[in-house]
Formats: sequence, C-alpha cells, structure tokens
Amino acid sequence: MKTTLKIFLIAAIFAGTTANAQVNTIDSVATSKVQHFNFDEMESETIGEGIQRKWFHGEKGQMTIFNLEKGAHIPWHQHPNEQITYIMSGKVKIKTMIDGKEEFVIVSGGEVIVFPENIPHEFWALEKTVDLDVHVPVRQDWLSKELPDYLKKSE
Repeated sequence: MKTTLKIFLIAAIFAGTTANAQVNTIDSVATSKVQHFNFDEMESETIGEGIQRKWFHGEKGQMTIFNLEKGAHIPWHQHPNEQITYIMSGKVKIKTMIDGKEEFVIVSGGEVIVFPENIPHEFWALEKTVDLDVHVPVRQDWLSKELPDYLKKSE
C-alpha cells in the first residue's frame, strides 16, 4: 500500500490540476482524454545491457519504471528536464554534480534524488534495482524509437 501511495504522490507532482491529461505509450496515438494503465501489463523494452524500461507520458511530464540488473550502467548524460528518481527497491551508485563538483551518491530502496534540468548524472546498479523516474517536461529524445547516443554506449 505504501508503494502505491508513493507512486500516486509522484504522479500527482507532475499531473498537477490538469484534468485532460494526454497520456501515451511510445506506440499509442495521442489523445486528450484521461487514460488509465497498469505498469505490470505494459511491455518492457530493453534499452541496454541489463536495462529494461516501461514508460508513458502525459502532456507535461512522463513516468518510467526501469528494471536494472546488478552491474547495469546508464552512462553520463544530461537533459533539459527535471528528473525525480525514486528507488523502489535495490541500490544504485550515482555520479552527478553537487555544488559544482563531481560527487558520488548511493541511493537505496525507499530513497529519492532530484536532478534539476541540465545536471549531468550517471547510474550503476549495485544490485538488482527497480527505479521509478518522473521527467518534466516530456523527454523529447525518447519520443522516437531511436535510442539517445548516451544509451547506445550502454548496449
């Protein structure tokens, strides 16, 4: 129940008061009506060695679940989107910029880290991990089937 509540609260952060949210999966046709999904029923896509994701987006933000195998690596990158990362289970080591210096942070199950827009970051899964990310605005580089260059490095 706690996990469901946390997911609901995170979704509420980016959904705000928009009643006609646009919700899409990568393969769906855009609509301007409220939609309802079950992440457990969504198909995962493999986007790198040991990295699977399921995601959807609304008009202003998106939500992604990453399933990371131990040892999976998401290379150093940045994007013009705020990123809220909630580690649902497992543990990751993250390299990022804090106060203008490269720093490493360990984030474990139940913890959250927030990256402002254009702050570089890199992830290593220290154990099998489930990571829920919210990006605002929608990641334009994810709207095509082509992987961003930084993810091609993790294949």
